[in-house]
Amino acid sequence: MIFIAKNEDGIPSWKLALEGKKTVTRRIKSLPVGKEFAIQPGRGKFAVCRAKVISCSTSLSHWRYNIGRNIKEYKQKEAQLEGFNSWDSVMKFLQKKDIQFRNTYRIEFERLN
Repeated sequence: MIFIAKNEDGIPSWKLALEGKKTVTRRIKSLPVGKEFAIQPGRGKFAVCRAKVISCSTSLSHWRYNIGRNIKEYKQKEAQLEGFNSWDSVMKFLQKKDIQFRNTYRIEFERLN
């Protein structure tokens, strides 16, 4: 899976995943739980590590499930899992890529090596 995006500090997402600072990604397509994949810093680039999907759900269903909790804390935690400093930065990133949040899947993964 390609991880070329950068957070608001300019740190590439592949580096954040490699360091264990990014454990959630939002994608247009779902992935099955248990699927292993390579984290690549670009198309055609060698993998920097491997990871495994530990959960996958629509972003909206995950949001709705957690909405009863403290929304401010939830947004902050989700932003950090995505490798960003704030939820606003996550939303700006998606908007810049012309991706609607409601059309994404929340994929949580763990680094394998």
